[in-house]
Amino acid sequence: MKNMKVLTSLLLIGLGFQITAQNSFSLESAKQYALEHNKDFQNARLDELIMKKKVWETTAQGLPQISAEGKFQNYIDIPTQLVPAQTFNPMAPEGEFIGLKFGTDYNVNGTLSVSQLVFSGNYIVGLQAVKASQEMYSVLSEKKAIDIKANVTEAYYTVLVLKENRSILDSTFYTMQELLESTQKLVDEKVMIATNASQLELSVLQVQNAISQIDAQIEMAKDLLKYQMGMKLSEQISLEGNIENVELGESQKVDPTQNIDYQVVNSQLTLNELNLKNMKANYLPTLGAFFSHQQVAQRNEFNFFDGEEDWFPTTIWGLQLSIPIFSSGQKAAQVSQAKIEVEKTQNQLDFVEQGLQLQVNQATTNYVLAKKTLALKKKSIEVAQQVFDDNQILYKEGVVSSIELTQSQSQLLQTQTEYTNALYELVKAKVALDKLANKL
Repeated sequence: MKNMKVLTSLLLIGLGFQITAQNSFSLESAKQYALEHNKDFQNARLDELIMKKKVWETTAQGLPQISAEGKFQNYIDIPTQLVPAQTFNPMAPEGEFIGLKFGTDYNVNGTLSVSQLVFSGNYIVGLQAVKASQEMYSVLSEKKAIDIKANVTEAYYTVLVLKENRSILDSTFYTMQELLESTQKLVDEKVMIATNASQLELSVLQVQNAISQIDAQIEMAKDLLKYQMGMKLSEQISLEGNIENVELGESQKVDPTQNIDYQVVNSQLTLNELNLKNMKANYLPTLGAFFSHQQVAQRNEFNFFDGEEDWFPTTIWGLQLSIPIFSSGQKAAQVSQAKIEVEKTQNQLDFVEQGLQLQVNQATTNYVLAKKTLALKKKSIEVAQQVFDDNQILYKEGVVSSIELTQSQSQLLQTQTEYTNALYELVKAKVALDKLANKL
């Protein structure tokens, strides 16, 4: 029994570890999770799937259409037709009519119809347009994926930066706590005045407050990350690695015409060009073929299934040609509008290309500047650390006051925070470049 309890405990521990492991993400696994669970992206994929079905719907319009129809009629009163009485009685007066009933009490007919589109310019262009729409929705789905991965990347690095700042604050807290304890001993021994200890205690309390604030910021940043990933906010999440281990690489040359936003507008241009072709196709004739077979039975008794009396067939096939002749300028106006839409979209495409080139130039400049800033901040940490280390020695020797020591400590803390923030800005600049190059 005791062994069973131990085994159960080990299983529970293992299960807990497994659950924890499942919620531990690298950046790549976080992005992959987002593509599988983000509802916005799922809807984009569903839109893409709808367009695939739309392609077949449009294709089917040009394939044979088959329909069947059955009809049963029971004449309670058989229709009466008036005929001139002289038809049957030459002696009848002029203008006299007699009523005759033609037909049977029961009629049944069944019809099978087949139609086939032979030629239609609108159909051909429409099929091209719906396929182009499918490609556009595929591009839009890719754009949504890029946006989501960019959002996840920034949210992920935000958490890492805050965690790094938390680590810096922890280190600062322990250092100041040790100084406070050693100073308090000297105060108790009447070697130092109490003001020194009070000054250090104030610094410790300030660091504690900063730690509490950054803990709250970390939780909010994690919630944002979970939201971008499509994860429930109630679930726990942990991140692998730290901001110092981020591989940034070098900035790359970005071609604006390969950007996803450019491709979206270019797809719209293709659709508008096809719409122009469709408007022009309205001038073309339409040719269709049809076939119809009908079986009719007429009875005075309901004995249609006895097989003793005849069914009368009617079979017909033919071609139907529709030729547009005159539309009072309606088609010409439609073509003109379509041409204008193509011109507008071409202007928009040129504008987007110029705008993307501007974004590329700005993003490249920001990336280069961020790298230089990071190098300077790293050098600043080394200087601030040296100043703080020297002041600790001088403080213990009684050369500098606790105020000067805490000031140098604050400078070190500030430079360390600025360094991690500069690293985050470099990461953001790299993400912006990668997003413009569709490399996320």
